[in-house]
Amino acid sequence: MRKFLICPFVAWLCSVAAMASAQAADIKVEAKLVWGANDEKGDGKCKPVENGLASKLHGMFKWKSYFEITNQAASIALNKTSDLKMSDRCTIQIKNLGDSRIEVNCIGEGKQVCKGAYTLNPPTWLVLGGNATNDTAWFIALRAVDQKAGEAKRSLTTN
Repeated sequence: MRKFLICPFVAWLCSVAAMASAQAADIKVEAKLVWGANDEKGDGKCKPVENGLASKLHGMFKWKSYFEITNQAASIALNKTSDLKMSDRCTIQIKNLGDSRIEVNCIGEGKQVCKGAYTLNPPTWLVLGGNATNDTAWFIALRAVDQKAGEAKRSLTTN
């Protein structure tokens, strides 16, 4: 009789462990489309990027101001891809490769702009970018959102 009681318990325990490991393989990603310019006011439709990201951008690039155009988030299962529409002209495809590794395919105006594999270490920003018109630039800033480290879950909006 005990054999039959143990078997369902073991099956239940295995299913709980499988669900936990599947959830642990998910990666939560925050993505921002950023515009870099020497204009300090922007166009009025976008807001300045947060201080941490702005400091990183100022340390790497020449523009005086950086403005957030879009802020998106996704939870991506292991070996799955999520498409994030950053603007009418820009979409990024992010694939979860596991172990904090992602593959990013940036598509601008229907054409591949860049593609590569990267490791995301919360809360560090990964920045991809390129030139735009009128001595400006665009950037895609990505980071993993680490819920375990106590980073507060916040709602992300699209401007």
